[in-house]
Order: sequence, then C-alpha cells, then structure tokens
Amino acid sequence: MEEKRQVPDLKLDEQQRISIQTIDVPLLINGKDAVVTMKKLSTGVRNKIRSECTQTKIIGGQPSITVNDAEIQEKILFACIVKAPFEKILSVIKELPADVGDYLFGEYNEFAEPSEKKKD
Repeated sequence: MEEKRQVPDLKLDEQQRISIQTIDVPLLINGKDAVVTMKKLSTGVRNKIRSECTQTKIIGGQPSITVNDAEIQEKILFACIVKAPFEKILSVIKELPADVGDYLFGEYNEFAEPSEKKKD
C-alpha cells in the first residue's frame, strides 16, 4: 500500500508574494519559559547551506562526496532563528548544548520539512 505524500501549504500575501512562515518553539532557560522564533528557509538558502557543507573529491576517477551534517545543522539553525533569548550568532549556536541544538533542529524540521509519516 502506497503512502500518500503530505501536501505543503504555501502562504501568499495579497500581492501573491511568498509569506515567511514562522513558529514559536518553547524552551526552558534557567527554569523559566522562553520562546525561540524560527522561520521556514527558502529553497535557495537551504540549498546554499547544503552546498557549502558538501565536498566532492575525485579519487581514482570516482567522485567521493563528504557531507558535514553537523555544519548543516548549525548553519540551518543560524539562518532559521528569527528571535531567541540568546545571541543569534553562529558561534553561540555552536556553543548550545547538543540536546538543545538537536531539539531546536528537530522542531525546525517538523515545521519546515514534515516527515511523510506524520498523519492527521
């Protein structure tokens, strides 16, 4: 039985321009409720990040592709975070505890690129 792909919901404004969609992600900071606001990235921005974090070398006539997944995650978080209770600079994002970075990245992925497994 074939699974049906989830149809994305594109938002346009009155002039038919693409609207930037955002999500507020809850986070505890020093035991208090806080929010990190993230936006969906454009295809161009996401692809540029993936391209920057991918190296191709030719070894023995065959291409060898290396993808730096950690760098992709850091750069995507840097690009998608609109507002946060911490400084929004790449060096600070790299210093986030791994569980916090993974949580924020997971929330971003579910928002921006939901898995096909997710059913209504």
